[in-house]
Amino acid sequence: MHWIKSLTVLVLLMVLALGLPAFAQPQISGPLSGALGPGDYIVVGDIQVNAGRTLTIAPGTTFLHNGHWDWTISGTLTAVGTATDSIIFTRQQPVPEHRWGGLRFQPGATNGQISYCAIDHGLVGTTSTLKGANIVTNGAAISVTHSTITFGDAYWGGAGIYATNVTGLVVENCAITDNLANADNGGGILLNSCQQASITNNVIARNSSTGT
Repeated sequence: MHWIKSLTVLVLLMVLALGLPAFAQPQISGPLSGALGPGDYIVVGDIQVNAGRTLTIAPGTTFLHNGHWDWTISGTLTAVGTATDSIIFTRQQPVPEHRWGGLRFQPGATNGQISYCAIDHGLVGTTSTLKGANIVTNGAAISVTHSTITFGDAYWGGAGIYATNVTGLVVENCAITDNLANADNGGGILLNSCQQASITNNVIARNSSTGT
């Protein structure tokens, strides 16, 4: 038994010396549903929440994107953290190749809830006809509360939040800052053909756009 303990100690020392994690972070991509988290996940491909499916993300969950991967939500996404244990959507490394494609709610998506989340560094570049970067909703009435939406970069506008053809959008108690729309309006928020939107008690600052 003594040699087993010695071997275990030796392996742990090697891990520390090489700077390697003792446990690998799980990799995710493709269709998701059910419950996910808490913990850290490496996003290695596009994510889908398909119609009729529900994905519920636990507080204390972090998604680290290693490429330009989109979240396409046609079902129900519930990402509700807490004031002390948020949910994070971000890039894995601070390099351009790890900027991701944002949360993109499709027509027919239902009951989307984003609360106590940090969503940053979404990117839609010059080669895309899509609008929005960090959060996009096309016809889906989503609720975004108590969250930070930052450093989105959208060539065609709506870098922080882009909403089109939505009735009942809610954006409350959020910080929407440092987002950039390169060739359109709405560095922070861009609403197109939306009705009954509640945009209240937010900090919207240091966003910029080159549109008129």
